[in-house]
Amino acid sequence: MSNKAFLGTACIATCLLLSVGQLAAETRQETALSYIELGNKFMHQGDFDRAISAYNIALQFAPDFAPAFFHRALAYEARGDVVKAIMDYANALDLAPGLTVAWYNRGNLRLNEGDLDGALSDFNKAVETDRRYVMAYNNRGIVKIGKGDPDGAMADFNEAIKIDPHHPEAYVNRGLLRLQQGMKAEAERDFARSIAVRPSLRGFIESRMSRISQSQN
Repeated sequence: MSNKAFLGTACIATCLLLSVGQLAAETRQETALSYIELGNKFMHQGDFDRAISAYNIALQFAPDFAPAFFHRALAYEARGDVVKAIMDYANALDLAPGLTVAWYNRGNLRLNEGDLDGALSDFNKAVETDRRYVMAYNNRGIVKIGKGDPDGAMADFNEAIKIDPHHPEAYVNRGLLRLQQGMKAEAERDFARSIAVRPSLRGFIESRMSRISQSQN
């Protein structure tokens, strides 16, 4: 029997009750959104504590609302509370597994904490949900270098550049990897491309080149 068989005149009262319940849920979500917007205003002002308070209220109205967890994670991250930020990214992803930026952000936190396996897993998921997420490829390449996989790292930097031929970070990282591998001419071309896009990278590149040169001597 199809589900449509349950939508006849005999269930008018039930259908009305369901409609009222749905409307209440929508109202709660709209209220939650208004508190998220308020929290975002506090974030722009640099008032992370008040932003978190606003997101807390949003979650009181809509406890299973992924955007509220995501934005609260951003606030915790901005405040330097890494553990709580990671937990909230996890909460958001449990509710919305396709939220690519949450995989990416949590991967960055894990990378900064030295959790290379966790970071690799998160960047893998970011790439799975968005095959053109350039920074996920770039940062996954960094993780692979840390895990002793230079070939995998090179493939990720190449893919990032293929997607965005003007992506300075990917050129810098590929150049540094090439320099470590003794490919000086190729590395210099990558550095030149990155500086052409973002001149402020020159100092960082020169510092890294000096460090690599010292380690190889």
